[in-house]
Amino acid sequence: MIETHLARVFLFPDRVLKMKRPLQTATQDLRLLPARHRACAAEVRLNRELAGPEVYRGLLPVVRTASGLRLDGRGEVVEWLVHMRRLPSDRMLDRLILEGRGPGTAEIEALGRRLAGFWRTTRGAPKGAYFRHLLHEAAIDGGHLAALAGHVPGADIAGLSAALVHRLKGGRREIARREALGFVREGHGDLRPEHVCLTLPPVLFDRVEFARDFRLADAHDEVAFLGQECALLGRPDIAPRLVRHLEGAGFPPPSRGLLKTFRLHHCLTRARLALDHLLDPACSDPAKFRERARVRLELAARLLG
Repeated sequence: MIETHLARVFLFPDRVLKMKRPLQTATQDLRLLPARHRACAAEVRLNRELAGPEVYRGLLPVVRTASGLRLDGRGEVVEWLVHMRRLPSDRMLDRLILEGRGPGTAEIEALGRRLAGFWRTTRGAPKGAYFRHLLHEAAIDGGHLAALAGHVPGADIAGLSAALVHRLKGGRREIARREALGFVREGHGDLRPEHVCLTLPPVLFDRVEFARDFRLADAHDEVAFLGQECALLGRPDIAPRLVRHLEGAGFPPPSRGLLKTFRLHHCLTRARLALDHLLDPACSDPAKFRERARVRLELAARLLG
């Protein structure tokens, strides 16, 4: 079993069962069973758009019977689980890179085609919602990072945060133009290498389900994030190949300045999320999360240098 802040994940040889924790966060309230049911249903529905029903098989109830709890069947439903096919861990993009086993040209090209096909068909964004979300997240990043700045001595938290807000406001018109042209849509929302399985065809999973605004992105924003994470693992060559597929699908890149702004935003968000782990009294490896934050803050400083 894998435990995260938001879920318990039960691993079996051929399947995965995911149970959401009954808790409240800034973005969702899962304390009641009907809310967890809705969240599980949304996770399956949204992830099927990227991974397909072969991976996201549906929902399974945990029911109470006269003989005790059981999975599926008749009885009082006491919990809902997301039912997935288990993907091969040795084909995850982060592992392939870290272990020096790839990905090769054919795998990158297949991933590029999958991303381009998805972005051609996914839903558009409400007017102005993407820009408002970027500004909101920048404010949250700045506040959290300032409060936890003692864990990353030497980082210019205030300067980086102010620079991001300044650049976002300066890029507002370009973002609006790209939105009007249909380049801002509902994406994955958290497209990291560990959420990409390079089977044939590639599978992109664990799409954000709890808030639509987190899925809104410029197509090149989302691919830049994935490419940046791959580069930090040692493969800077992946991003340009994926970008070519986006361009071929009718998504021209933004200006270099706006693309740099997108990357800066992701650096600060990932640094903030890393340091937020330190707020958990049960955090087992504080040094790991401090290092993750330091690396991304240093990259943010280089982007502005």
